[in-house]
Parts: sequence; structure tokens; C-alpha cells
Amino acid sequence: MNFLQRFFIGRNGTDQLNITLAVTSIACTLLSWFMFRNLFTSMAYVTMFLMLFRMISRNIGKRQQENALFLQMAGKWGDKIPSGRARSAPKWEGTNYRYLNCPNCRQQIRVPTGKGNVKITCSKCGHVFYERT
Repeated sequence: MNFLQRFFIGRNGTDQLNITLAVTSIACTLLSWFMFRNLFTSMAYVTMFLMLFRMISRNIGKRQQENALFLQMAGKWGDKIPSGRARSAPKWEGTNYRYLNCPNCRQQIRVPTGKGNVKITCSKCGHVFYERT
């Protein structure tokens, strides 16, 4: 398990477009059992390859642009697709912290509240950004 976590550091991972590609691949596989075997099987392989390529890609900015374009084209249906990035922040009793995601790598960062504009450096990718807490 530790190997997979280290492997996916700095990679795109899953997003709404990847989830849609996975569902499409499964649907094409199921359809290939009933009709047009060669056509739907090849479509399933192509969508699965595209999904895996997007998942392990290190060009996160380009993949985020593709996902944003997909969500824009999907319109209101794009909101119903789970993102795959939902992470719940730990809730510790008696602490005054806010949980932010790094805009570059989506790493969750804990910052104190009530400090005004704070310079935040991501521990994972080193990206520096400012946020009001």
C-alpha cells in the first residue's frame, strides 16, 4: 500500500472525467457481450487506456483543464459525478484550525484560524500561496 501512495504523489489521480471514462468502459464491456463484439471491446480498451493515462499523468495542470472543459460541456449533469477527491478533514475537539487544499497538488493543509492573510507553503509540492484564515 505504501508503494501505491508513493507512486501517485505528484500525479493526477481520479477526477470526474476519469470516473466517467471508467463507467463508459464498463458499459462498453457489457454491451460487447450482447452485440457488435469487436466494436464495443475496442471502445472499452480505448476508454480504459485513456483513463489510465490521465490517472498516472504528471501534467496535472493540463488534466485539470481537460476535466474543467468536460464539466463545462456536461453542464448540470457534471455536478452529479463524484470527484474522487473528497477527503474529510479530521475533526479534533477544542482546536481552531481550517483545512485547505493546495491549489497545485490538492494536498490537505491545516492552518490556524483568525491569523489574517497567511503565507502557506505546501509540504508536498512546495507551492506557495496566500490565504485569509
